Amino acid sequence: MRLLHEVIDDLQHHAEEHAITPLGHVLEELLGGERGTLHDLADRFHQAGLGQIMASWIGHGPNLPIHPEELRQVLGEERVQDMATLAGMPSVALLERLCRLLPPTVHAMTAEGTLHA
Repeated sequence: MRLLHEVIDDLQHHAEEHAITPLGHVLEELLGGERGTLHDLADRFHQAGLGQIMASWIGHGPNLPIHPEELRQVLGEERVQDMATLAGMPSVALLERLCRLLPPTVHAMTAEGTLHA
């Protein structure tokens, strides 16, 4: 599994600088920080009944999209607000950007097609 900071660096090179920079810390907190890991996120998706979406990001096929309200359901309102504060943006904007960034980020972290323990 690729390290999160490597994936974020790659995304930053392929995106406008302002598109990823405020979200780098949010992605780190969500996927590999004190507030969660990639496994924790997968568990949240399964609990919300949306496990097939995240599974598509880990697999070798096309990444299924996620919509902002689905992501809000997965993360919970309190966590969304915390992350929006961390990123310095409204929660709606945060969710829209995360919906675009999470699939390729998770996919890049799991390029071998499995979620390792």
